[in-house]
Amino acid sequence: MNALASVLAKAATTLVAFVCGILTVRVITGGAGEASYALFGALTALPSLLTFSDLGAGAALVGSVAASDDPRRDAHVRDQLTSVERILCAFAAAVLIAGIVMRATGGWRVLLGSAGAVPGAEDAALLCCALYAATVPLGVWTRLLLGARRNHIVILVQGLVSPLTLLLVWGWTQLHGDAAFLAVGSFVAALTAGAVGLTVTTLTLRPLVGSALRRVPRPRRHPGARVMHIGWPMLAQLVSPPLAMAAQRYAVAQHDSVTRLAEYNAAAQVFFALIGLISAAGVALWPLWARARARGELRRGPGLLAAAFGAGAAVASLCVALIGPWLFGFATHGVFEVSLATILAFGAMATCQAVLYPLGMFLMDPAGIRFQVLPTLLMAGLSLVGALLLAPALGAAGPPLANAAAVLVCQIVPYAISIRRHRDRLLPTTANGDDR
Repeated sequence: MNALASVLAKAATTLVAFVCGILTVRVITGGAGEASYALFGALTALPSLLTFSDLGAGAALVGSVAASDDPRRDAHVRDQLTSVERILCAFAAAVLIAGIVMRATGGWRVLLGSAGAVPGAEDAALLCCALYAATVPLGVWTRLLLGARRNHIVILVQGLVSPLTLLLVWGWTQLHGDAAFLAVGSFVAALTAGAVGLTVTTLTLRPLVGSALRRVPRPRRHPGARVMHIGWPMLAQLVSPPLAMAAQRYAVAQHDSVTRLAEYNAAAQVFFALIGLISAAGVALWPLWARARARGELRRGPGLLAAAFGAGAAVASLCVALIGPWLFGFATHGVFEVSLATILAFGAMATCQAVLYPLGMFLMDPAGIRFQVLPTLLMAGLSLVGALLLAPALGAAGPPLANAAAVLVCQIVPYAISIRRHRDRLLPTTANGDDR
């Protein structure tokens, strides 16, 4: 039921995000032009490069909350939460310092590539970086609610970001504000959603959150609990998605024109929403399988779910391909074209991600997390190299195609083999069930 609630919640918010995303593209391209939209896409992708803000320690917290009979008053969960929050605060400070250094040295212009030529781009990047740093310490709420099997609440609260972004971007264009700062609206929306999410979680899990947060500034008196035994191997999995996916647009920015970067951003607006839906359904399986495995009730492997996820993503991608000319023509005012090759490449990437999620979530026991480190790092490296090599030749279609191939070779195949080989560990009741 929790997985179903997550899927339904994500389906609703994905529809809203899809509509708001298309309208946001239309507002920006119609009012500010393709160069400003290219910068908007490059800046709003920055958080995707930094998804490892808790250094993987949040995985330990998810597992502890899922296994606890009463996480609200569980001292071990409270101490782990204290440690994770300290990591988030330290990471936020490091991000802010890095942003300031990049502004002083011209690093933002290098990272943003062709989009960095927009006047005011570096100042806008620094402001976005500061807003992101303010959002990071609030992010612990997502780990808590995921572990408490309330991922649908996480999805609904995060669903506020797209409509708020559209509202803020539209308002800024109506005020004729500097087009370089359009992306600030996305970061303000994320900060707002984070504040709402932390408030909801604090009330839902009272007195856990308040008690832990009061301990954060007093490390000597309240040293916290061990979290990095799971955090270090999990960190590899958190580092790889930004290297493999979010870095794609920067590969396009370095090797191609603003038009190609805008094309990539428009396609990504649609397909990353689809991948978000896949992610919500997949991640919801993690605490369910962890709890069932701990109780000896896990009787079936992820094979059928992986096939169903992949088929669903493939059908959705084909639907986008069919309506692509009208959809992207409407979104971009016809200023630039999103080619069929780019749509199909993104569809292949989304399909591979869909197949991967159930396999990866099934391997989220401690031994499975450790196993995933090497394949994930290999995937990230191969995907990044492929993106850099294919972007000059294939433009916007190159990086997602490289990612699809890397995920298939480095993750899907090894994960399937590992699940088959270690079914006795992963399926304690295999004799009574089926390990497909």
